[in-house]
Amino acid sequence: MPFLCATKDEYIAANKNYLTRKLGLTKDQVQRLQTDGLPNILTLEEGVLEERVDWLKKRLKLRNNKQVRKIVQHQPHVLAKLSSTVAQKIDYLQTRLLLSDNSLRKMFLEAPHLLPCSTKNMEDTLNWLQKRLRLDDRQLAKLICRAPYTLGCSVSENLEPTLVWIKLRLNVLDDFSISRVVQKMPRILHLNIEANLEPKFDWLQHQFNLDDEALGKMVQRSPTFLGLSIDTWEVKLDWIERRLHLSDQELSEFIVRYPCLLNCNIESNLDLTLNFYIDALGNESEAAKLVTNNPSLLAYSLEKRLKPRLQESRDAGILIDAGCLRRIGQYTNDYW
Repeated sequence: MPFLCATKDEYIAANKNYLTRKLGLTKDQVQRLQTDGLPNILTLEEGVLEERVDWLKKRLKLRNNKQVRKIVQHQPHVLAKLSSTVAQKIDYLQTRLLLSDNSLRKMFLEAPHLLPCSTKNMEDTLNWLQKRLRLDDRQLAKLICRAPYTLGCSVSENLEPTLVWIKLRLNVLDDFSISRVVQKMPRILHLNIEANLEPKFDWLQHQFNLDDEALGKMVQRSPTFLGLSIDTWEVKLDWIERRLHLSDQELSEFIVRYPCLLNCNIESNLDLTLNFYIDALGNESEAAKLVTNNPSLLAYSLEKRLKPRLQESRDAGILIDAGCLRRIGQYTNDYW
């Protein structure tokens, strides 16, 4: 009796069944895995795909099928052509960046496209970042964990030109300052200069009447707000100006002093926090004056700092006035 081999169609049917029934992919998601020009996981021999998925799940300590699906959907060709180099790459990154299993899993879930990247290219990028930004091992690891897709960028075509442009555009003369900007917001290296950074810098300078040096100082204080759109900034500025009864000049001074407020959500943060001060003082204009003179007061956590400290002050019989509220917000835990 001749030996009967499974046909390609039978392999495809078996793998589709595994992906939909075991991993929970939809039929449309499975169909999209058949990428032209790349190895196809659907044509693997029966059992091979499941074996490779199990290995990846164990190595990255993936907790559930949702996490597995993310890897499978974004990098199916890696599983179709899994080799020892993938294991070596994972081992290298975990050792080089001193990553816990939890941090390693988070990194690949956020940037699954790192799986097919060359270990040599990632090593070159890490060495460049560490030398160029003067980072110790801990700082390097923190930067990559916050923006793992940095490892997939070209140093010569992307990272270095962007860093040089930012340094010149913001009139930042020392390497330490530019390093701090990147550490606070690693994603700044991925923002397109012409379509993103330049229009935003121009808008900020026009809106707040800033020269290059003043703009540089503002960005150094809190570069993370650059990740938001100009439209989002405008909505928040309109709200702050209206609620605090500020003139255009007062608004500019307020935001330049504390630009991280542009990161705060109006409904879940700014509005609730301002109302906290209004309720505590019983006077809206007094609260507005307090916040205008101390912009950082709008950024503190209601639940973790402001409300508990207010209750402690009341329990201690302390007069709740503007000075007390300023101390409630600004004092460190040790000083409090």
